Amino acid sequence: MELHLAPGVRRGDDPDAALSSLCDRYLDRIPLACELRRDLAARIDGTGSRAAMAGLHHALAGKDALYANPAYGSVVARLRLAYGQPQAGWNAQHIDNIRRLNVARGEHGDEEPLPFAPPLNRASMVPHPWGPLNPLARWMQPFSQRRQTVPDDVADAPDPRGIWQHNGNIRRLVLLLLMLAQTAFATSFMRQILPYQGTTLVEAAMLALFALLFCWVSAGFWTAMAGFLVLVRGTDRYVISRRAGLDAHIDASARTAIVMPICNEDVARVMAGLRATYESVAKSGASDRFDFYVLSDSSDSDTRSAELAAWAQLCRAVGGFGRIFYRHRRRRVKRKSGNIDDFCRRWGRNYRYMIVLDADSVMSGSCITSLVRLMEANPGAGIIQTAPRAAGRETLYARMQQFATRVYGPLFTAGLHYWQL
Repeated sequence: MELHLAPGVRRGDDPDAALSSLCDRYLDRIPLACELRRDLAARIDGTGSRAAMAGLHHALAGKDALYANPAYGSVVARLRLAYGQPQAGWNAQHIDNIRRLNVARGEHGDEEPLPFAPPLNRASMVPHPWGPLNPLARWMQPFSQRRQTVPDDVADAPDPRGIWQHNGNIRRLVLLLLMLAQTAFATSFMRQILPYQGTTLVEAAMLALFALLFCWVSAGFWTAMAGFLVLVRGTDRYVISRRAGLDAHIDASARTAIVMPICNEDVARVMAGLRATYESVAKSGASDRFDFYVLSDSSDSDTRSAELAAWAQLCRAVGGFGRIFYRHRRRRVKRKSGNIDDFCRRWGRNYRYMIVLDADSVMSGSCITSLVRLMEANPGAGIIQTAPRAAGRETLYARMQQFATRVYGPLFTAGLHYWQL
Protein backbone atom coordinates (compact mmCIF):
# COMPACT_ATOMS: atom_id res chain seq x y z
CA MET A 1 0.00 0.00 0.00
CA GLU A 2 1.28 3.45 -0.90
CA LEU A 3 0.44 6.74 0.80
CA HIS A 4 0.73 9.84 -1.34
CA LEU A 5 0.66 13.48 -0.38
CA ALA A 6 -2.50 15.32 -1.26
CA PRO A 7 -2.20 17.86 -4.10
CA GLY A 8 -0.89 21.15 -2.79
CA VAL A 9 0.46 19.67 0.47
CA ARG A 10 4.21 19.75 1.03
CA ARG A 11 6.42 17.78 3.37
CA GLY A 12 6.86 19.53 6.69
CA ASP A 13 3.42 21.18 6.61
CA ASP A 14 1.33 21.11 9.78
CA PRO A 15 -0.88 17.96 9.65
CA ASP A 16 -3.84 19.78 11.20
CA ALA A 17 -3.63 22.57 8.63
CA ALA A 18 -3.28 19.99 5.86
CA LEU A 19 -6.47 18.20 6.98
CA SER A 20 -8.37 21.49 7.15
CA SER A 21 -7.19 22.40 3.67
CA LEU A 22 -8.21 18.96 2.42
CA CYS A 23 -11.73 19.36 3.87
CA ASP A 24 -12.04 22.80 2.28
CA ARG A 25 -11.14 21.40 -1.13
CA TYR A 26 -13.54 18.49 -0.58
CA LEU A 27 -16.38 20.89 0.19
CA ASP A 28 -15.54 22.93 -2.89
CA ARG A 29 -16.07 19.86 -5.09
CA ILE A 30 -19.54 19.14 -3.68
CA PRO A 31 -22.43 21.15 -5.20
CA LEU A 32 -23.52 22.91 -1.98
CA ALA A 33 -25.46 26.07 -1.39
CA CYS A 34 -23.50 28.81 0.40
CA GLU A 35 -25.51 28.55 3.62
CA LEU A 36 -25.20 24.77 3.76
CA ARG A 37 -21.46 24.99 3.13
CA ARG A 38 -21.01 27.47 5.98
CA ASP A 39 -23.07 25.26 8.29
CA LEU A 40 -20.99 22.18 7.42
CA ALA A 41 -17.74 24.10 7.86
CA ALA A 42 -18.88 25.31 11.31
CA ARG A 43 -19.77 21.78 12.39
CA ILE A 44 -16.42 20.49 11.17
CA ASP A 45 -14.52 23.11 13.16
CA GLY A 46 -16.10 21.82 16.35
CA THR A 47 -14.89 18.24 15.86
CA GLY A 48 -11.17 18.94 16.07
CA SER A 49 -8.84 19.15 13.12
CA ARG A 50 -7.56 15.59 13.60
CA ALA A 51 -11.07 14.24 12.90
CA ALA A 52 -12.02 16.88 10.35
CA MET A 53 -12.76 14.48 7.47
CA ALA A 54 -14.74 12.09 9.69
CA GLY A 55 -16.66 15.06 11.05
CA LEU A 56 -17.42 16.18 7.51
CA HIS A 57 -18.95 12.81 6.67
CA HIS A 58 -20.90 12.78 9.95
CA ALA A 59 -22.29 16.21 9.13
CA LEU A 60 -23.28 15.10 5.62
CA ALA A 61 -24.84 11.87 6.87
CA GLY A 62 -27.13 13.54 9.41
CA LYS A 63 -29.45 10.87 10.85
CA ASP A 64 -27.50 8.13 9.04
CA ALA A 65 -24.32 8.81 11.04
CA LEU A 66 -24.67 5.47 12.84
CA TYR A 67 -21.99 3.54 10.99
CA ALA A 68 -18.53 2.74 12.25
CA ASN A 69 -17.16 4.19 9.01
CA PRO A 70 -18.77 7.64 8.62
CA ALA A 71 -18.07 7.65 4.88
CA TYR A 72 -20.67 4.85 4.49
CA GLY A 73 -23.32 6.92 6.21
CA SER A 74 -22.78 9.88 3.87
CA VAL A 75 -23.06 7.88 0.65
CA VAL A 76 -26.76 8.60 0.16
CA ALA A 77 -26.35 12.30 0.90
CA ARG A 78 -23.48 12.62 -1.55
CA LEU A 79 -25.40 10.72 -4.25
CA ARG A 80 -28.40 12.98 -3.73
CA LEU A 81 -26.24 16.10 -3.99
CA ALA A 82 -24.61 14.80 -7.18
CA TYR A 83 -27.61 13.30 -8.99
CA GLY A 84 -30.72 14.84 -7.45
CA GLN A 85 -33.78 13.20 -5.93
CA PRO A 86 -35.03 9.72 -6.92
CA GLN A 87 -37.03 9.59 -10.12
CA ALA A 88 -40.82 9.80 -9.80
CA GLY A 89 -41.28 7.08 -12.43
CA TRP A 90 -39.63 4.29 -10.45
CA ASN A 91 -42.08 1.48 -9.84
CA ALA A 92 -42.38 -0.74 -6.78
CA GLN A 93 -40.07 -3.40 -8.24
CA HIS A 94 -37.31 -0.89 -8.86
CA ILE A 95 -37.68 0.51 -5.35
CA ASP A 96 -37.44 -3.03 -3.95
CA ASN A 97 -34.32 -3.68 -6.05
CA ILE A 98 -32.74 -0.50 -4.76
CA ARG A 99 -33.60 -1.38 -1.17
CA ARG A 100 -31.80 -4.71 -1.50
CA LEU A 101 -28.74 -2.94 -2.83
CA ASN A 102 -28.81 -0.20 -0.22
CA VAL A 103 -25.91 -1.40 1.92
CA ALA A 104 -25.05 2.15 3.03
CA ARG A 105 -28.44 2.94 4.58
CA GLY A 106 -29.56 -0.48 5.71
CA GLU A 107 -33.22 -0.17 6.72
CA HIS A 108 -33.09 3.52 7.67
CA GLY A 109 -34.91 6.30 5.90
CA ASP A 110 -37.54 6.44 3.18
CA GLU A 111 -35.48 7.71 0.25
CA GLU A 112 -33.36 5.47 -1.92
CA PRO A 113 -30.14 6.00 -3.95
CA LEU A 114 -29.83 5.28 -7.61
CA PRO A 115 -30.39 1.71 -8.92
CA PHE A 116 -26.93 0.78 -10.17
CA ALA A 117 -27.78 -2.90 -10.71
CA PRO A 118 -30.62 -5.35 -10.04
CA PRO A 119 -30.43 -7.76 -7.10
CA LEU A 120 -28.12 -10.71 -7.50
CA ASN A 121 -29.60 -13.91 -8.89
CA ARG A 122 -26.62 -16.21 -8.95
CA ALA A 123 -26.43 -19.22 -11.26
CA SER A 124 -23.93 -22.02 -11.65
CA MET A 125 -21.28 -21.60 -14.34
CA VAL A 126 -19.86 -25.14 -14.33
CA PRO A 127 -18.59 -25.91 -17.86
CA HIS A 128 -19.98 -28.87 -19.77
CA PRO A 129 -17.52 -31.61 -20.82
CA TRP A 130 -16.32 -31.48 -24.39
CA GLY A 131 -16.94 -35.13 -25.08
CA PRO A 132 -14.83 -37.27 -27.41
CA LEU A 133 -12.19 -35.49 -29.48
CA ASN A 134 -12.24 -38.14 -32.19
CA PRO A 135 -14.24 -36.60 -35.09
CA LEU A 136 -15.67 -40.01 -36.10
CA ALA A 137 -16.88 -40.61 -32.54
CA ARG A 138 -18.45 -37.16 -32.44
CA TRP A 139 -20.12 -37.88 -35.80
CA MET A 140 -21.78 -41.03 -34.44
CA GLN A 141 -22.52 -39.72 -30.94
CA PRO A 142 -25.86 -37.99 -31.74
CA PHE A 143 -27.23 -41.19 -33.30
CA SER A 144 -26.15 -43.43 -30.41
CA GLN A 145 -27.44 -41.00 -27.78
CA ARG A 146 -30.77 -40.78 -29.56
CA ARG A 147 -31.19 -44.55 -29.58
CA GLN A 148 -30.31 -44.77 -25.89
CA THR A 149 -32.24 -41.86 -24.39
CA VAL A 150 -35.30 -41.33 -26.59
CA PRO A 151 -38.34 -43.48 -25.68
CA ASP A 152 -39.98 -45.53 -28.40
CA ASP A 153 -43.20 -43.51 -28.31
CA VAL A 154 -41.34 -40.28 -29.17
CA ALA A 155 -38.61 -41.75 -31.36
CA ASP A 156 -40.18 -40.13 -34.39
CA ALA A 157 -40.45 -36.70 -32.75
CA PRO A 158 -38.49 -34.02 -34.60
CA ASP A 159 -35.16 -33.02 -33.13
CA PRO A 160 -35.45 -29.40 -31.89
CA ARG A 161 -32.08 -28.71 -33.46
CA GLY A 162 -33.51 -29.70 -36.83
CA ILE A 163 -31.01 -31.16 -39.26
CA TRP A 164 -28.54 -28.31 -39.03
CA GLN A 165 -25.88 -30.32 -37.24
CA HIS A 166 -25.86 -33.23 -39.68
CA ASN A 167 -25.94 -31.09 -42.82
CA GLY A 168 -23.45 -28.66 -41.33
CA ASN A 169 -21.01 -31.53 -40.79
CA ILE A 170 -21.44 -32.58 -44.40
CA ARG A 171 -20.87 -29.06 -45.71
CA ARG A 172 -17.78 -28.54 -43.58
CA LEU A 173 -16.41 -31.88 -44.77
CA VAL A 174 -16.93 -30.72 -48.37
CA LEU A 175 -15.14 -27.45 -47.56
CA LEU A 176 -12.21 -29.35 -46.05
CA LEU A 177 -11.90 -31.61 -49.11
CA LEU A 178 -12.01 -28.64 -51.48
CA MET A 179 -9.31 -26.82 -49.49
CA LEU A 180 -7.02 -29.84 -49.31
CA ALA A 181 -7.46 -30.70 -53.00
CA GLN A 182 -6.76 -27.14 -54.12
CA THR A 183 -3.77 -26.87 -51.76
CA ALA A 184 -2.30 -30.15 -53.00
CA PHE A 185 -2.73 -29.05 -56.62
CA ALA A 186 -1.04 -25.66 -55.97
CA THR A 187 1.76 -27.19 -53.89
CA SER A 188 2.49 -29.66 -56.69
CA PHE A 189 2.97 -26.80 -59.14
CA MET A 190 5.11 -24.95 -56.61
CA ARG A 191 7.34 -27.99 -56.18
CA GLN A 192 7.92 -28.23 -59.94
CA ILE A 193 9.30 -24.69 -60.20
CA LEU A 194 11.80 -25.14 -57.34
CA PRO A 195 15.39 -25.91 -58.42
CA TYR A 196 15.67 -29.19 -56.49
CA GLN A 197 11.98 -30.20 -56.71
CA GLY A 198 11.57 -29.90 -52.93
CA THR A 199 14.16 -32.56 -52.11
CA THR A 200 16.33 -30.35 -49.90
CA LEU A 201 15.50 -29.44 -46.32
CA VAL A 202 15.13 -25.74 -47.12
CA GLU A 203 12.79 -26.37 -50.04
CA ALA A 204 10.76 -28.87 -48.00
CA ALA A 205 10.28 -26.25 -45.27
CA MET A 206 9.33 -23.70 -47.92
CA LEU A 207 6.75 -26.07 -49.39
CA ALA A 208 5.29 -26.79 -45.93
CA LEU A 209 4.84 -23.08 -45.24
CA PHE A 210 3.44 -22.54 -48.73
CA ALA A 211 0.88 -25.32 -48.25
CA LEU A 212 -0.18 -23.96 -44.86
CA LEU A 213 -0.66 -20.41 -46.13
CA PHE A 214 -2.30 -21.48 -49.38
CA CYS A 215 -4.78 -23.63 -47.43
CA TRP A 216 -5.77 -20.50 -45.51
CA VAL A 217 -6.22 -18.56 -48.75
CA SER A 218 -8.19 -21.46 -50.19
CA ALA A 219 -10.62 -21.32 -47.26
CA GLY A 220 -11.31 -17.66 -48.04
CA PHE A 221 -11.72 -18.42 -51.73
CA TRP A 222 -14.30 -21.18 -51.23
CA THR A 223 -16.12 -19.10 -48.63
CA ALA A 224 -16.43 -16.25 -51.11
CA MET A 225 -17.52 -18.63 -53.86
CA ALA A 226 -20.21 -20.15 -51.66
CA GLY A 227 -21.42 -16.68 -50.70
CA PHE A 228 -21.50 -15.62 -54.35
CA LEU A 229 -23.63 -18.63 -55.30
CA VAL A 230 -25.99 -18.05 -52.37
CA LEU A 231 -26.44 -14.37 -53.24
CA VAL A 232 -26.98 -15.18 -56.94
CA ARG A 233 -29.55 -17.77 -56.00
CA GLY A 234 -31.16 -15.39 -53.54
CA THR A 235 -31.49 -17.69 -50.55
CA ASP A 236 -30.42 -20.92 -48.89
CA ARG A 237 -32.73 -23.68 -47.69
CA TYR A 238 -31.35 -23.41 -44.16
CA VAL A 239 -31.66 -19.63 -43.72
CA ILE A 240 -33.41 -19.27 -40.37
CA SER A 241 -35.24 -16.08 -41.39
CA ARG A 242 -37.42 -18.18 -43.71
CA ARG A 243 -39.11 -19.69 -40.65
CA ALA A 244 -39.43 -16.59 -38.51
CA GLY A 245 -42.19 -14.00 -38.29
CA LEU A 246 -40.16 -10.80 -38.22
CA ASP A 247 -43.27 -8.90 -37.11
CA ALA A 248 -44.27 -11.41 -34.43
CA HIS A 249 -44.88 -10.29 -30.88
CA ILE A 250 -41.99 -10.93 -28.48
CA ASP A 251 -43.17 -12.96 -25.52
CA ALA A 252 -42.91 -11.24 -22.13
CA SER A 253 -40.75 -14.09 -20.78
CA ALA A 254 -38.22 -13.68 -23.60
CA ARG A 255 -36.19 -11.06 -21.76
CA THR A 256 -32.87 -10.04 -23.26
CA ALA A 257 -29.81 -8.49 -21.65
CA ILE A 258 -27.78 -6.11 -23.83
CA VAL A 259 -24.34 -6.00 -22.23
CA MET A 260 -21.43 -3.73 -23.10
CA PRO A 261 -18.09 -4.67 -21.46
CA ILE A 262 -15.70 -1.71 -21.36
CA CYS A 263 -12.19 -1.09 -20.04
CA ASN A 264 -10.65 2.41 -19.96
CA GLU A 265 -12.62 3.48 -23.04
CA ASP A 266 -13.60 6.93 -24.30
CA VAL A 267 -16.56 7.50 -21.99
CA ALA A 268 -18.35 10.03 -24.21
CA ARG A 269 -18.21 7.72 -27.23
CA VAL A 270 -19.38 4.68 -25.24
CA MET A 271 -22.37 6.46 -23.75
CA ALA A 272 -23.30 8.11 -27.06
CA GLY A 273 -23.43 4.73 -28.79
CA LEU A 274 -25.36 3.19 -25.91
CA ARG A 275 -27.86 6.05 -25.97
CA ALA A 276 -28.42 5.67 -29.70
CA THR A 277 -29.06 1.95 -29.25
CA TYR A 278 -31.36 2.48 -26.27
CA GLU A 279 -33.45 5.14 -28.00
CA SER A 280 -33.75 2.99 -31.11
CA VAL A 281 -34.96 0.03 -29.02
CA ALA A 282 -37.44 2.32 -27.24
CA LYS A 283 -38.89 3.40 -30.61
CA SER A 284 -39.45 -0.25 -31.53
CA GLY A 285 -42.10 -0.51 -28.81
CA ALA A 286 -40.50 -3.52 -27.09
CA SER A 287 -38.17 -1.78 -24.67
CA ASP A 288 -39.74 -3.56 -21.67
CA ARG A 289 -38.18 -6.81 -22.95
CA PHE A 290 -34.61 -5.45 -22.78
CA ASP A 291 -32.21 -4.36 -20.05
CA PHE A 292 -28.88 -2.65 -20.71
CA TYR A 293 -25.69 -3.28 -18.72
CA VAL A 294 -22.44 -1.33 -18.81
CA LEU A 295 -19.84 -3.74 -17.40
CA SER A 296 -16.76 -1.74 -16.50
CA ASP A 297 -13.29 -3.14 -15.98
CA SER A 298 -11.67 0.29 -16.01
CA SER A 299 -8.61 0.59 -13.79
CA ASP A 300 -8.22 4.37 -13.89
CA SER A 301 -10.10 6.11 -11.06
CA ASP A 302 -10.81 9.23 -13.13
CA THR A 303 -12.29 7.07 -15.88
CA ARG A 304 -14.52 5.26 -13.40
CA SER A 305 -15.76 8.58 -12.01
CA ALA A 306 -16.49 9.80 -15.54
CA GLU A 307 -18.35 6.56 -16.30
CA LEU A 308 -20.57 6.96 -13.25
CA ALA A 309 -21.34 10.58 -14.07
CA ALA A 310 -22.05 9.74 -17.72
CA TRP A 311 -24.26 6.80 -16.69
CA ALA A 312 -26.35 8.98 -14.38
CA GLN A 313 -26.62 11.70 -17.02
CA LEU A 314 -27.71 9.16 -19.65
CA CYS A 315 -30.35 7.67 -17.35
CA ARG A 316 -31.76 11.10 -16.55
CA ALA A 317 -31.82 12.07 -20.23
CA VAL A 318 -33.68 8.97 -21.48
CA GLY A 319 -35.52 7.91 -18.32
CA GLY A 320 -33.39 4.80 -18.13
CA PHE A 321 -33.20 4.25 -14.37
CA GLY A 322 -34.07 0.62 -13.76
CA ARG A 323 -33.34 -0.27 -17.41
CA ILE A 324 -29.74 0.85 -17.83
CA PHE A 325 -27.38 -0.51 -15.18
CA TYR A 326 -23.73 0.07 -14.37
CA ARG A 327 -21.39 -2.38 -12.66
CA HIS A 328 -17.69 -1.97 -11.95
CA ARG A 329 -15.90 -5.23 -11.25
CA ARG A 330 -13.54 -5.30 -8.29
CA ARG A 331 -11.70 -8.47 -9.28
CA ARG A 332 -10.69 -7.87 -12.89
CA VAL A 333 -9.75 -11.41 -13.92
CA LYS A 334 -9.75 -13.05 -17.37
CA ARG A 335 -10.31 -9.71 -19.10
CA LYS A 336 -13.36 -9.50 -21.37
CA SER A 337 -14.35 -13.16 -21.08
CA GLY A 338 -14.15 -12.90 -17.30
CA ASN A 339 -16.30 -9.77 -17.41
CA ILE A 340 -19.04 -11.57 -19.35
CA ASP A 341 -18.65 -14.63 -17.13
CA ASP A 342 -19.17 -12.48 -14.04
CA PHE A 343 -22.36 -11.01 -15.51
CA CYS A 344 -23.75 -14.43 -16.42
CA ARG A 345 -23.04 -15.73 -12.93
CA ARG A 346 -24.69 -12.74 -11.22
CA TRP A 347 -27.69 -11.97 -13.43
CA GLY A 348 -27.77 -14.42 -16.34
CA ARG A 349 -30.65 -16.36 -14.77
CA ASN A 350 -32.92 -13.32 -15.24
CA TYR A 351 -32.73 -13.48 -19.04
CA ARG A 352 -33.33 -15.92 -21.86
CA TYR A 353 -30.99 -14.22 -24.35
CA MET A 354 -27.94 -11.97 -24.28
CA ILE A 355 -26.54 -9.55 -26.86
CA VAL A 356 -22.91 -8.53 -26.38
CA LEU A 357 -21.80 -5.16 -27.77
CA ASP A 358 -18.30 -3.83 -28.19
CA ALA A 359 -17.44 -0.49 -26.65
CA ASP A 360 -17.88 1.25 -30.01
CA SER A 361 -20.91 -0.76 -31.19
CA VAL A 362 -24.21 0.77 -32.23
CA MET A 363 -27.22 -1.42 -33.12
CA SER A 364 -30.64 -0.43 -34.34
CA GLY A 365 -33.76 -1.41 -32.46
CA SER A 366 -35.13 -3.22 -35.50
CA CYS A 367 -31.98 -5.35 -35.73
CA ILE A 368 -32.06 -6.23 -32.03
CA THR A 369 -35.74 -7.15 -32.01
CA SER A 370 -35.29 -9.16 -35.22
CA LEU A 371 -32.52 -11.19 -33.58
CA VAL A 372 -34.80 -12.02 -30.65
CA ARG A 373 -37.65 -13.01 -32.97
CA LEU A 374 -35.31 -15.20 -35.00
CA MET A 375 -34.09 -16.95 -31.88
CA GLU A 376 -37.66 -17.43 -30.62
CA ALA A 377 -38.66 -18.99 -33.95
CA ASN A 378 -35.57 -21.24 -34.03
CA PRO A 379 -35.09 -22.72 -30.53
CA GLY A 380 -32.43 -25.08 -31.86
CA ALA A 381 -30.09 -22.17 -32.65
CA GLY A 382 -27.37 -21.50 -30.11
CA ILE A 383 -25.98 -18.22 -31.44
CA ILE A 384 -27.10 -15.82 -34.16
CA GLN A 385 -24.61 -13.21 -35.31
CA THR A 386 -25.20 -10.18 -37.46
CA ALA A 387 -22.78 -8.99 -40.10
CA PRO A 388 -20.73 -6.18 -38.52
CA ARG A 389 -20.03 -3.03 -40.51
CA ALA A 390 -17.49 -0.34 -39.76
CA ALA A 391 -18.75 3.24 -39.61
CA GLY A 392 -17.31 6.66 -38.90
CA ARG A 393 -13.70 5.66 -39.50
CA GLU A 394 -11.11 8.42 -40.01
CA THR A 395 -7.65 7.04 -40.89
CA LEU A 396 -6.82 5.82 -44.40
CA TYR A 397 -6.49 2.18 -43.35
CA ALA A 398 -9.71 2.31 -41.34
CA ARG A 399 -11.54 3.89 -44.28
CA MET A 400 -10.28 1.06 -46.51
CA GLN A 401 -11.62 -1.47 -43.98
CA GLN A 402 -14.95 0.35 -43.87
CA PHE A 403 -15.18 0.29 -47.68
CA ALA A 404 -14.26 -3.40 -47.78
CA THR A 405 -16.90 -4.43 -45.25
CA ARG A 406 -19.54 -2.61 -47.27
CA VAL A 407 -18.48 -4.10 -50.62
CA TYR A 408 -17.65 -7.74 -50.01
CA GLY A 409 -18.70 -8.14 -46.37
CA PRO A 410 -22.13 -9.55 -47.36
CA LEU A 411 -20.38 -11.99 -49.72
CA PHE A 412 -18.25 -13.54 -46.98
CA THR A 413 -21.11 -13.44 -44.49
CA ALA A 414 -23.31 -15.47 -46.83
CA GLY A 415 -20.44 -17.89 -47.44
CA LEU A 416 -19.76 -18.34 -43.73
CA HIS A 417 -23.43 -19.08 -43.16
CA TYR A 418 -23.41 -21.63 -45.97
CA TRP A 419 -20.50 -23.60 -44.49
CA GLN A 420 -21.24 -23.17 -40.77
CA LEU A 421 -25.06 -22.91 -40.67
